[in-house]
Amino acid sequence: MERQILAARWVFPVEGPPLERAIVEVEGSRIAAVYQGEHPRAVDLGNTALIPGLVNAHTHLEFSQLESPLGPTQPFAEWIRSIMESRFTCTVPAGQRIQQGIEESLKSGTTCLGEIATSSESLQLLSADDRKPSAVVFRECLGFTPDRIEEQQQIAADYLQLGTDLELSDAVGLGISPHAPYSVNPDLYLNLVQQARDQGVPAAVHLAETEDELEFLSQKSGPFVDLLAELGLWDPQILRDGMRLYDYLAPLAELTSALAVHGNYFGDAEIEFLKQAPQISVVYCPRTHHYFGHRPHPWLTLISQGINVALGTDSRASNPDLSLWKELQFLREQFPHASTDLILECGTLAGARALELSDRLGSLTVGKRADLALIRLPDDLVSDTGGAHLLNSRSYVSRVMLNGVWIN
Repeated sequence: MERQILAARWVFPVEGPPLERAIVEVEGSRIAAVYQGEHPRAVDLGNTALIPGLVNAHTHLEFSQLESPLGPTQPFAEWIRSIMESRFTCTVPAGQRIQQGIEESLKSGTTCLGEIATSSESLQLLSADDRKPSAVVFRECLGFTPDRIEEQQQIAADYLQLGTDLELSDAVGLGISPHAPYSVNPDLYLNLVQQARDQGVPAAVHLAETEDELEFLSQKSGPFVDLLAELGLWDPQILRDGMRLYDYLAPLAELTSALAVHGNYFGDAEIEFLKQAPQISVVYCPRTHHYFGHRPHPWLTLISQGINVALGTDSRASNPDLSLWKELQFLREQFPHASTDLILECGTLAGARALELSDRLGSLTVGKRADLALIRLPDDLVSDTGGAHLLNSRSYVSRVMLNGVWIN
């Protein structure tokens, strides 16, 4: 099998410093070599940078048909009402919406997804062929009242069995997603996490997303109580007095991998706990966070404490698109002092770690999957010490390689 030998102005291995005027060799579906220098048979990619395929650790592809984010954003419960209405009134078939999201993700350089699914269609589409992103597909479960517990546990069990029946490749994995504290009965939450533990799969939970969530847990009041009461679901006896985020984080520490999605309002106590639970990653969704006007996210503090922070787009219900590349560029604009290397790692290797896939992807490392994104750099770029201009607002994803094959 003849190797593909690619030469770019910059190569960003992630597990190592950027390499100027460097080579990536690909043999079959794997990375065979990465080094600074020249090769007589290299295909010169010009004024470009080669990076690992991006990892979107949190998204909901079912909303990919939306042309703009839903509102209103305040209070958050009003946005939840908009989500519910969108689900009930949408006439676009679920498979079509999900496929649209898959294609958009690939075009913007994302080669791995942490997908939250409300049916089996995401799993079936993502496992259909080799020209799809790698993925961990988490089956979302919701049910606040006790009468929903048995049903939701069975949904999770059936979903995990479906994964066995489909004989999935190692490019697609399964997980369970107890949605959030305000939408999942505490006993159901513990039961679902135990199912994940028993089956050896990861879990993803929306946690510390809003201040209203903290009020809901600690005081049994606020907009979430109003929403549940409106739906005929509120019973103050369901929540124990004085519940807190710890009650939801602690069970996750029993898993080999868990995602605490958003974490917008993690404080000192939660950060201290997460320091002792390396199997729990936080997934920060920068533009969604900005859309809702939350206080500054503690992502840099989390990283400084050794906590793995991955990135996600959430969905088109809270984001204008599904481009993780634009999330990286947004972080560059908002946090100019954060290093390019750090931001890029959050969008690649950190996401792979969160999904337990870092042995296969997330960096340009010999033996890993040849999933690459080719970034077109600004033509007037004269100097780029250390690749500092990789995230320039005018740089863009021009091509994507999946399993050693250019797909666009």
